[in-house]
Amino acid sequence: MKKLRGVLFSLSEHIPAARWCLAMAVIAFTAVVSVYKYIDLADSAAFSSFETLFLIITDTVNVIFIYLPLYLFVVCGIMFDSGFGGLEILRLGSRRAWLAGKLVTYIVNTVIFFGAVFIINMAVCSRAFYFSDTWSSGFVGFRVMMGYSGLDFSMSPVPTIIMASVSVLLLYMLCGTVNMLVSILTGRESAALFFSLFAGIGLGLLNMSVTSNSGTSQLIRCVVLLAVSAAVYVFCVFTAYKKDLTGLKSA
Repeated sequence: MKKLRGVLFSLSEHIPAARWCLAMAVIAFTAVVSVYKYIDLADSAAFSSFETLFLIITDTVNVIFIYLPLYLFVVCGIMFDSGFGGLEILRLGSRRAWLAGKLVTYIVNTVIFFGAVFIINMAVCSRAFYFSDTWSSGFVGFRVMMGYSGLDFSMSPVPTIIMASVSVLLLYMLCGTVNMLVSILTGRESAALFFSLFAGIGLGLLNMSVTSNSGTSQLIRCVVLLAVSAAVYVFCVFTAYKKDLTGLKSA
């Protein structure tokens, strides 16, 4: 019950409303700009709304240099509320319960963030492009011409887009756990934001350097990202028990 109370307390206290309002405005603006970016190209290649959405959520600039910093801006600071854990640890009785609540809060914020990115971009794409539940030959040809494999589109658009979206979501979650770890190590929000941002940019560029976007490739990415995130969280637990977060050695 203590862990459940910790999760509920953390969720109720650490959904940053002001940051979320700004994030939604930036996501909507970026979605409109991204759609306009592909309008001329889509006119010549007859792209559908799903195809344009796929291009947007796999675009390096969008994923790494716009949405990732925005995501970290939203979640950074979660570890620093309520006296950087001191009051919460005393309230919940253990650091494990405190950290579990923080992890769930990171996960919920990550899912909400990428859900907003997906829904807003889908809505804007649907207004600008026609609907089709199959890949067009023009789109596949365009991707092949850009150096990608035609086998990336062996599945229909919906599962392909879902797999690509989950891969990006897990990349952000990994950056969130890195943010959590640096927060515990340094006790400084600015350091956590700076380090997790540059780590995320590096990991994102490495992830995007893999040109294969097939279902198998995306599944491997997801497993690797999930495993690394779990390893970072284990290190967070170890660090939290070694570091004096409250001034009470018995906490």
